Amino acid sequence: MSFFSEYTQVSKLLQQKQQVVFYAESRHYYPYFEKLINDLSREGIEICYITSDADDGLLRQSLPNMKVVYVKWMLGFLFSRIKADVMIMTMTDLDNYLFKRSPAVGSYIYIFHAAVSTHQQYRQEAFYHYDCIFCVGEYQQTEIRTTEKLNDLPQKELMAYGYPLFDEIEKKTAGRNTGTKNILIAPSWFDGCIFDVCLEELLQQLSALPYKIILRSHPEYEKRKRKEFKRIKKDIAAYFNVVIDDMPNILDRLTTIDMLITDRSGIALEFAFGAGKPVLFIDTSLKQTNPDWKNLQIEPVENSLRKEIGVSVPVNLDGLQPALKTLEELSSGFEERVTELKRTLFYNSDENYKKGLEYVLQKIKRN
Repeated sequence: MSFFSEYTQVSKLLQQKQQVVFYAESRHYYPYFEKLINDLSREGIEICYITSDADDGLLRQSLPNMKVVYVKWMLGFLFSRIKADVMIMTMTDLDNYLFKRSPAVGSYIYIFHAAVSTHQQYRQEAFYHYDCIFCVGEYQQTEIRTTEKLNDLPQKELMAYGYPLFDEIEKKTAGRNTGTKNILIAPSWFDGCIFDVCLEELLQQLSALPYKIILRSHPEYEKRKRKEFKRIKKDIAAYFNVVIDDMPNILDRLTTIDMLITDRSGIALEFAFGAGKPVLFIDTSLKQTNPDWKNLQIEPVENSLRKEIGVSVPVNLDGLQPALKTLEELSSGFEERVTELKRTLFYNSDENYKKGLEYVLQKIKRN
C-alpha cells in the first residue's frame, strides 16, 4: 500500500468514532484476541481491527461486524487522534514512545500475549498508561500492585481474565496422535537466546534423531535481527529434517508438535498448560528487560515453574540426550499433574472470561 493510500484510509477512519478497536503489530497476535473478538461480534459490536502486517489474513477475510485496516507508516498520527469507546492491545509501552494515548478513547485495555510475570521480561513502565489490565493470574495482579506501590503510581483496574489460549490449545490437542514425531525449537528474541548461543550445536545433536525439527522464530527476532535470521535459514539447508515454521497462528503449531525446546519464552507455559506436555529448557541467561525487577522481591513465574513443567540443560548442551529421555518419561501422566497447578495459578474459567467480556461491553455502552 502506498503512503497516499494509507493516508486516505487513516483520514477516513478518523472521521468517525469506533466502538472497539483492536491493534495488532503483526498477524501473529490475532490468536490472543480471537475469542474476545468472536464474542463481541456475536453481541453485534462493530469491531475495528488495525494491523501493521501486510500479510495479515484478516485483510482478505474477516468476521461480520468487523472492518480490518492496514496501517504502518501513519500509526503515530493515528494513535494520538483515533476516537473509540475502547481500544484493546497486546502492545506494551502505550504513551511512552511514539504511540500516544488519544483523548478521544474512553478506555485502554491490555491483553497479554504471554503468561509470564510482568516485572522481569517487560520494561518497568510497560503498563503504566493503560486503564485496565486483563490479568492471567493472581501473580500478575500482585506484581502490578507492588510496582504501583513502589513507584507511587495510581492504581489501575485489574481484571481476573485468565489466558483463553490455554483452553483453545487443550481442545485442539486432545486425542491427537499423528504418528509423526515433531520437535519445535522456539526461543524468545532477547540477546543470548538459543538462536544466538547454541543453535548450531543443538541442530547437530538433534538431526541424528528420527524427528522432524521445526524452528519457530519470535516476530521480534526476525524484525530486530534480520541478518542473523537470514543466515539461520541458509544454514539449515544442510539438514534434511529441519524446516522453518511459517504458521502465523501459534495455536495451530502447538497442536502439531510432540516436544518443545525453548529458553525463556512464554511459549513454554502455553505448551505445558495448553498441550499438557513437558518442556526441554536451555538454561540461557535470563531475559531481563527490566534491570530493577528484583526490587519487587517476587520470583517471576517463568523462572519458578521451570522445574515443575520440564527439564533443563546448560547452554553447552551437556546431557542433552539423557534430558530428552527424561522428557519422554515425564510425559506419562504429565497432563494430569499440571491440571491442578493450572487451576491454582491461572484465572482460567468461563466465569472470569465472561466478566472480561462484560467489562468491555459495559465500557462501550458507558462511553
